[in-house]
Parts: sequence; structure tokens; C-alpha cells
Amino acid sequence: MGGARVFPGGAVDTIDSGPQAAAAVRWSGDRAELPWRAAALRELAEEVGIVLGEGIADVTGRSGADIYAAAPDGSLDADRLQYWSNWVTPRGLPKRFDTRFYVVEVGTEVVARSDRLEVYDPVWVTPRSALAAADAGSWIVEAPTRAHLEMLVQAIDLDGALRAAALAIPVRIEPRLVVDDTGSWSVLMPGDPGFDEAGS
Repeated sequence: MGGARVFPGGAVDTIDSGPQAAAAVRWSGDRAELPWRAAALRELAEEVGIVLGEGIADVTGRSGADIYAAAPDGSLDADRLQYWSNWVTPRGLPKRFDTRFYVVEVGTEVVARSDRLEVYDPVWVTPRSALAAADAGSWIVEAPTRAHLEMLVQAIDLDGALRAAALAIPVRIEPRLVVDDTGSWSVLMPGDPGFDEAGS
């Protein structure tokens, strides 16, 4: 999604299932979910320098194994992540993703940084401001990001958003692509008219 405004994220790597991640990440839930949560913590640290944990060495410019090495003995806190949703790229696209979205509270002192490789213009904005920029055409915001912004804007405050995420039962959301007679395509969400007819 080059050029689009998105939340920090990335891929689950082999190292996220390995012993270094298991040692560095504290997670009290289902162990099968640990690689996803480890990847979320690692990518958050890599992409914008936000580290969820205590007593962790500076991770600026580090990645993968170096981040886990800087956070020994369960100091990366996966329990802080609230698993909110699971989105899958529509079939028919050349590259597909099976993505889990998490929501988390971070301190007001956190300053997101740009690495000029993956992250070019990190900003803190309210969900309402992000949606306004998308509606005005000044930001490119794809369907998954927009859907989460719309969910966040329904919350009265941060606590409300965290409560909503804690109560959510994540389900697999797989939009479908449809192409009209002119060759223009659009994305249909579950429940949209024509979704079932668009095939699986």
C-alpha cells in the first residue's frame, strides 16, 4: 500500500516463532498466538521506535534478533495488545495478506520516528482527523485502515476504544473485488449488496 496512510505493521517472520521471541515476550494467553503478538511488538519497535515493555535498551536502528536481545526475560509485554480484527486481502490480487489488528495504549511522551525506509511521515492524529483527510482527498486511506478508524471514532475516548477492543470477538473479514463492464473495480464488504454474488 505504497503512498497510503496505514498503521504500523509488517510480516510475521521466522524469528517471531523462535526461542528468542519466546524468551523476550511476555504473553499469558494462547501460545499459538505468540508469533503474531511478538511480530506486532517487534514491528512497532522497528518502524516507529515504540517499545511496549520496561527496562529495555534503546532499540533505535535495530531489528529482529537485536530487538529481542535488547528485551530479555519477558520484558516485551504482549498482554497490553488487544486483538481487534483479522483482515484478509481479497482473492485475485497478486499479493495477499492475512492481517491481525491490535489496539494498545502508549504514553503521551512517545515520539514516532521515521526510518525513511518503511516509514516516511509518521504522525499522531485523531481518528476523526484521519477520516477528514481521507474524505478531503489529501490522504490515501485503504479499506482496512478506514474501517478501523471508523470503529475508533465511535468510541468516546481511549478507554472506550480499549474496552471495545477487549470485548470484540475477532472474525475473519475477507472483502471481495468486483469489476464492472467498464473495467472499473470496487471492493465489497460482507453485508454489502452483491457480496454473495461476487463469489468466494
